[in-house]
Amino acid sequence: MANKSNNSLVGTIISEASRLQGFLENISSETWQQDSSSDGWTIEDVVVHLAVSSAGWATNIARALAGDSGPPQGQSFVAPGERASHPSGPSASEGRRQSGPQILEDFIAGHARLREVMETLTDDDLDMPCFHRRGVVPVRGYLGIQLQELALHGWDIRWGLDSEAELWGDSLEWLIDLVPRWIRTSFTPGLDLPIPVGYRFDVSGPIMVDNYLIVSRETFNVELYSSQEIDASFHCDTGNYILLMFGRLQVEAAIADGRLSVDGSLQQAKNFNSWFKGF
Repeated sequence: MANKSNNSLVGTIISEASRLQGFLENISSETWQQDSSSDGWTIEDVVVHLAVSSAGWATNIARALAGDSGPPQGQSFVAPGERASHPSGPSASEGRRQSGPQILEDFIAGHARLREVMETLTDDDLDMPCFHRRGVVPVRGYLGIQLQELALHGWDIRWGLDSEAELWGDSLEWLIDLVPRWIRTSFTPGLDLPIPVGYRFDVSGPIMVDNYLIVSRETFNVELYSSQEIDASFHCDTGNYILLMFGRLQVEAAIADGRLSVDGSLQQAKNFNSWFKGF
């Protein structure tokens, strides 16, 4: 991300939040009760998560600018390999009752506060170390993860109402840079599945990708060239590549929906969802 405009990143986060706000302002009260694409989460659950977390994002950036990148009181770093997903089902519903009719207002207020903080940032500020539960990252990287939250959860919400929903295009150039970090986090080692397995990703655009991912039982490697036999090749556009890598697409359903095509072993292609789970 260092080679892209930092102002562009901040602007993309603001745009993503504004578009999601506009979408939410135009859905009915009954629609909020419907399921999103996140397992066990309704649309309300997802918006509560985004509203609550936005306050934490603003606070952590402010702490970083003050030279504090340690965990806030009551929080800690997540152990390597721990998924630590946010509450869903009854836990999320309890949070929803606490927020009541203020859900959208809380989302708007939280991201207005985050916008105020972001718009003060200088280039030097973006290099400051900042707390994230999976490890200290520069503020610049922290903002990228915030965009990931907005873009992916925004898609979760919209997909719950429209199975043809796509990621909004402005975010793609930033999200594609976050794929390596995400798959390191989401990889599930030690599965009793055939190995080694070789995957190729042939992504047509608007941002092209052509690389290989080789999985052994405990590790994986991403390579620009591989002598390993390729078991399955995925063909798709950039948005659906990102959705696949972030665990939003189940291979068989995505093929049926026309989001992906696969050459080679369909079973090995489906096993990709087992190695790299969304959460």
